[in-house]
Amino acid sequence: MIDDVHQLVTGIAEARRLHQAVTASATAERERIVVVADVSGALTEVYFADDIEQLGYHQIARAVVQAAQRAAMEVKSKADEILSSQRAALRRLPKLSDLVDWMPDEARLPPPPPALLTPPAEREPVLDPGEQADLIARQEHRARLFATASAEGRRVAVTVNADGVLIDLRFSGAVSDLDYEEIAEAITAASRAAVASVARKVADLYAPTVEADQPRFPGPDVVLAGLERLRDQLR
Repeated sequence: MIDDVHQLVTGIAEARRLHQAVTASATAERERIVVVADVSGALTEVYFADDIEQLGYHQIARAVVQAAQRAAMEVKSKADEILSSQRAALRRLPKLSDLVDWMPDEARLPPPPPALLTPPAEREPVLDPGEQADLIARQEHRARLFATASAEGRRVAVTVNADGVLIDLRFSGAVSDLDYEEIAEAITAASRAAVASVARKVADLYAPTVEADQPRFPGPDVVLAGLERLRDQLR
């Protein structure tokens, strides 16, 4: 078991580095629009072709959202592939429910619902689950979380879901004051801000379930050093 834990922790740092570097691109409107998304879901780059003027602003907004969601799916696929070896190593280890009698079996817990891809205007309003809510209620509430951020004097407004995936893009009537390069830059800036905002909302949602004095993960290097000491003691 120690060997398996050692293998798992050894791979965490490298997997995390590769995971954070994952990006994916997608196109829309006959490649007039190209977007690049990172592992957080944020758009890092948006490109418009020279003939983008053939599209109206509403068409551009809709196409950017579609391309962003396809890029996010590709990022998730790449990220899952990177983490697959660590997950396989984790499955070989005893589960907490095997070691602690009162710990629930994770296999019996329902999977969390996916974050919604529908724009906020098309959703039913939901109430905050409150501090006494159980895990399942919090997971269901997370699926409905979103955040909106704007750029260029609110000419560009981006909304993302709890996974940071773009679900809505709106332009104000003054967006024509910007050229297309400025619009692209505004989309990426608003996307990053919205992703950071929704991450704070998710953290706040689960904050009541975390004890203030709970020890933090010390990092792979410290854990590996402890495993080596334990291995020496068991020889």
